[in-house]
Amino acid sequence: MSDVEEVDVLIVGAGPAGLATANYLGMYGVRALVVERNMGTVDEPRAVSIDDETLRSMQTLGLDGPITATTLTGYGARYYSPGQKEFARIQPTTREYGHPRRSGFRQPELEAELRAGLSRYPNVDARFGHSFESLKQDDAGVTAGILDPDGQRITVRAGFLAACDGGRSMVRKLLGIELAGSSFNERWLVIDCVNDTDETPASIAYCDHRRPAITIPGPGRTRRWEFLLKRHESEADLLAESKIRELLAPYIGNRDVEIIRKLVYTFHARIADRWRVGRVFLLGDAAHLTPPYAGQGLNSGQRDAANFAWKVAAVVKGRAGLALLDTYEAERRDHAWSLIRMAIQIGWVMVPRNWFHTYAQIAFFRLAGIIPPLRDYFVGMKFKPVPRFENGFLCADDLKARDTLVGRMLPQPDVIDGRGETRKLDDVLGPGFALLAIVPSGVDDLAGLDHPLWSRLDANKLVLTKDEPAGDVPEVRLDDGPLWHRFDKYAGRILLVRPDRYVAAAFAVGEANDIADRLSDLMA
Repeated sequence: MSDVEEVDVLIVGAGPAGLATANYLGMYGVRALVVERNMGTVDEPRAVSIDDETLRSMQTLGLDGPITATTLTGYGARYYSPGQKEFARIQPTTREYGHPRRSGFRQPELEAELRAGLSRYPNVDARFGHSFESLKQDDAGVTAGILDPDGQRITVRAGFLAACDGGRSMVRKLLGIELAGSSFNERWLVIDCVNDTDETPASIAYCDHRRPAITIPGPGRTRRWEFLLKRHESEADLLAESKIRELLAPYIGNRDVEIIRKLVYTFHARIADRWRVGRVFLLGDAAHLTPPYAGQGLNSGQRDAANFAWKVAAVVKGRAGLALLDTYEAERRDHAWSLIRMAIQIGWVMVPRNWFHTYAQIAFFRLAGIIPPLRDYFVGMKFKPVPRFENGFLCADDLKARDTLVGRMLPQPDVIDGRGETRKLDDVLGPGFALLAIVPSGVDDLAGLDHPLWSRLDANKLVLTKDEPAGDVPEVRLDDGPLWHRFDKYAGRILLVRPDRYVAAAFAVGEANDIADRLSDLMA
């Protein structure tokens, strides 16, 4: 072992955000080192909800098969009155991004698959039992001190450091970065059960001001329960086995379940005031802490990883300048905070404060159920903020905000390729940049793109058509349907799709060089 180990990117923390970042960098051919103070990935349930955007990210990484095989796909949400009568139901059926809007999963299995995925990449090294201790940085990189399991110090020199070391991030503290927002006084008792025979395919919020409770289903007969503690109650008393059984009894009766985990936690709604200091970046819980009501904490970290990784890879590979990395926080911060706000609003529904609050919201949801636009808004989970970048690595087009795809995640329909096989669009586009021509723009238009940027991006080229794909020509067919409407607005144009599946630009052939010049400036 040399005195100083050199890598392109040092990743501190091997949770979901750190492991996903490492897999992306491995795929992009970047030398990366992951250090984690624990001896392995987690072996207990933590996050239990995975959304369509994260499953799409796993698809990009080539890990969606084993992960979706162990998920409870597409579960909904139900809201019950104090008398345990259902007054609202949410059951989204859309698969705009190619996967169910919400699924249940086990975090230990997700982390195990992400860790195993690193074995595909000789350019990535993951070391567990290694503790991050210190950092110094200069204009050219970061020097970090690491302690191995024997207490021996290792010095690592990296071009960049990704802090994925959680809500109590040591990296964030060393940088003097503050968390803005609130920590709530509410305490929740969390109980994880196995061998539960309740197969209700939905989370249930018991909206009872006397004791709000939430239950969330998981794969393989697993289930989570959460109960709000009252101010005068002792944590030790509530963690007693007899008290837990007493709390569960009104909901499960005599049904026997095995309790594998119990703890009391206080949730946070906070965000770092800076996500970058020089060559050090915050990702995941190190950058933002989300209340659990919307199940978006882990999923927001996966968005961070997908956004950061392709950009730092572009800089490492000499395809872009350091300024491109400024767009990481510019793009991710507002959306992360919008999801925190959504979680707080959902919590307002799940946790009524008094009798009036309880029955006022019941009346509201019953009224919403008979008004189609309101009903569709809630049932389809349209209240979830749609990720949209207004600033960053993109060139805005002339469509209205509600219609544009630029700055948004590209829809992912099933398409039919030249061999007549049905495939997800991303699997045809490939994991890097892509130029997607929407008919009547086509193969000739793509072939005529000669700006140096397209070669620098190594963009894959594909035509989306409503006709039969023409054999070896890079075309795929999308049948008429709700998602074709999203593409039809761009007939005759070409979409530049980024590796994180966001649309960076939309242009006609005559505008291609101007758009390429503007994007080149952003990458410089």
